[in-house]
Amino acid sequence: MYEKIKKLVPKKLVEQNEKLLRDLISIGYIGNKYFCNICHFKMSNFIKLQNNDKLCPKCGSLSRTRRLWDLLENEIQEKKTLHFSPSKSIKTKLESFINAEYITTDYAGEFNASKRLNIESINEPNDEFDLIICYHILEHIENDTKAMKELNRILKHKGICVIQTPFKTGDIYENDAIKTDEERLMHFGQKDHLRIYSVEGLMNRLRSVGFKTKLIEYTEVENNKKGYNIDEKIIIAEKTSI
Repeated sequence: MYEKIKKLVPKKLVEQNEKLLRDLISIGYIGNKYFCNICHFKMSNFIKLQNNDKLCPKCGSLSRTRRLWDLLENEIQEKKTLHFSPSKSIKTKLESFINAEYITTDYAGEFNASKRLNIESINEPNDEFDLIICYHILEHIENDTKAMKELNRILKHKGICVIQTPFKTGDIYENDAIKTDEERLMHFGQKDHLRIYSVEGLMNRLRSVGFKTKLIEYTEVENNKKGYNIDEKIIIAEKTSI
């Protein structure tokens, strides 16, 4: 039903009436088997998307967003935070939760954000943020090493950047000769992606610009009531130099 509504109803109309539509759709999913930790909606099931991701019918959160909230909930409240391209569900949650300054940015204009910062040249002072959320961003960036240097520059000493991208085994795969949307979709899995990282490859690039890195892996989920991805990896990049 959700996918049909997206196809049949004009995008602008959906955006203007999103809350009403979600309230109506979620009625059919009321139950006690699953739970969204972002909006606290209890449901009989998540909406299963074409890519097999699990969408909350009430707030629209994805599996990775719910996992991100679980990771951040107990340590984010007093941290000055910069969040790149935030989805509406997690942005709403963080705006109501963080007691420090929370800045959102989206350079392409696809997300509702307070600023339009270029990640390759971030117009923010040195040593400004305690926390940066950089979720599914770097695979879109032409000069990702330059972006990583900028992330390191604007973090405070001991500040952290929470990073996730799609991952593959082996080495990072990138090819400057691949230019068209069709080629990028075939090679990188999405038409606006410029590479596919390996976990170790991305961690090595982060280390090369001064970050200390830690990998968090989620390989098993017991009583998966929150609809998590079973195989999920998150990189924590910490600024260790002043």
